[in-house]
Amino acid sequence: MPLNKLLRQGAAMVLMAAAGLAAQAETVRVNYIPILDVTPVFVAIDKGFFKEQGIDIVTTPSTGGAAGVPGLMAGAYDVMYSNVVSTLLAQQQGFKLKIVSAGTKQRPGSAATNGLIARKGDNLKTGKDLEGKTVAVNTRNGVIWLYARSWVAKTGGDPAKVRFKEVPFPQMNDALRSRQVDAAFNVSPFFGAAIGGTEFELVSLPYDVVQPGVEVGQYVTTDDYFTKNQALLARYNTAFEKGVAWYNANLENPDLRRIVAEFTKMQPDLVAKISLAVLPQKIEMASQLATAQLMKESGLLTSDIDVRAMVAPAALK
Repeated sequence: MPLNKLLRQGAAMVLMAAAGLAAQAETVRVNYIPILDVTPVFVAIDKGFFKEQGIDIVTTPSTGGAAGVPGLMAGAYDVMYSNVVSTLLAQQQGFKLKIVSAGTKQRPGSAATNGLIARKGDNLKTGKDLEGKTVAVNTRNGVIWLYARSWVAKTGGDPAKVRFKEVPFPQMNDALRSRQVDAAFNVSPFFGAAIGGTEFELVSLPYDVVQPGVEVGQYVTTDDYFTKNQALLARYNTAFEKGVAWYNANLENPDLRRIVAEFTKMQPDLVAKISLAVLPQKIEMASQLATAQLMKESGLLTSDIDVRAMVAPAALK
């Protein structure tokens, strides 16, 4: 047989095999917040880690866990990035959720990843200073809201005398700039961009003050989806954890900065200046339980929740 015919047949076989793999690919719909915490998902997409597992990822953004849970329960997506507070609140309200992957953990002293910021010269230093003021949080009854209120109380103020206004993370700096709010509990990359400039200053690190080393976020699905798709989720987590490992090993890599700029819609020159923190690959149960206790003390949780039963065994540290 002529060589050129053999080559054509070989190429056709390769294309058929590729088409077969594509036809077998399963879709996982992921809801996310456009912040640094979810970067490993986009790393795994960009580097083909999900494709290696035969998975197509469809992403949908939202403002936070409290906003995303109804969509998850309605079947609009399969996995979502949530925060510990919103996850436990949803469970208390009767939603059946399963924690399938780690999200982010606050590293004590990591001033460049998140914190309470204000305009320079406004001299806001304590919770007492914020009484009568307005503070931006991404959602009410979420982890940012809880720890902002707890910080106010812990530093001499009355949270009931502070107005907490819902503002998406990407718009918080503009809300401060236009004096719609007096302070904002923001996260990177937007927090890093704020304190790296000349307009704003750091007030405090609420997580460090209230619960050092707190595990802030995680990825969740519904009990029903988890039960029916355990093999798929195992492959999903293999790809996701590979994304976390690549991210942690490439914090100074310009290619990582490119990925962050693309999904957050931030200017590349601003992303280049921010600090990136190491992210966890597994859930730490002690942190989950400590947050649940803080929620009970704050009146958010009114009954006991079996947090351990909510975590998929493969996700535990």
